Amino acid sequence: MVKLTTLSFLVGTAAMQTSQAFVTVPQRAALSTRSLPANNFINAAATDGDNDTAVGVEAVSLAGLGDDHEAVGATMAESVAAWLDAEWMSQEVHVRMGTSVQNTYVACRSKGIEEVAEIMTQVTDDLFERWSEYDADAFVNAWDIGNYVADYLIEKSGSETCGCSTKIVE
Repeated sequence: MVKLTTLSFLVGTAAMQTSQAFVTVPQRAALSTRSLPANNFINAAATDGDNDTAVGVEAVSLAGLGDDHEAVGATMAESVAAWLDAEWMSQEVHVRMGTSVQNTYVACRSKGIEEVAEIMTQVTDDLFERWSEYDADAFVNAWDIGNYVADYLIEKSGSETCGCSTKIVE
């Protein structure tokens, strides 16, 4: 029996054969020119084989972190600094980067932002904007820290992580 997976992208829809739960390379003829979804987001869905029950990617909910954004931000700031210290060596710049992460997280959450990707991007943008304050002593870049923040939020929210996620430092 051939299993098919349907993917909707910004460019249309493709039905592709799967092999061992991985999508194989689609044939050109498999691509459709169906119109874009109204929300312009990438959607992915698959069926679980025999019973055509839809399965998909579960959205990460930050509700489990609670409403005390200052406390979560402070703990995350400490984790960022501890991670950088363990990865490289103890430096004061790591504490300052952690403080920037905390401030961005609190600002995002206070505005009602709950998307991990949006928080990660804002953390990265805020660090990058002021990178001249960190650059001389930092052994990482703003995206390294943004990615750590995303891994941190996903793990602390109780959502499933993958083997490629950075180990969170307590």
